[in-house]
Amino acid sequence: MEIQHMTEHRKSRLALWLSGIYLFIALGSWVLPLIPQQDASLAGVFMVLIVQPWATLLVWFTDKFQIDSFALNMVFMLLGILVNTWIIYRVFSWFSSRGK
Repeated sequence: MEIQHMTEHRKSRLALWLSGIYLFIALGSWVLPLIPQQDASLAGVFMVLIVQPWATLLVWFTDKFQIDSFALNMVFMLLGILVNTWIIYRVFSWFSSRGK
């Protein structure tokens, strides 16, 4: 049982690396709007691009319920980052298991 688990872990090494790289970049872009800057007009652009399609869902949600909260936006974007990381891991793990 443990040998099979170790083999599966080796198969998903690419998935771990890719999801880890995405998570590192995404969390870096998530922190940018929190850092005080003189011109922070583009600080959230990277996060919105990285967290697609969840950013589109957030815009729909805030428009529908007339909610405009920076804290809620940041929490929602963090959830989007985590969901995208999980999706990247699962997809590449599936690809690596099919290739062997």
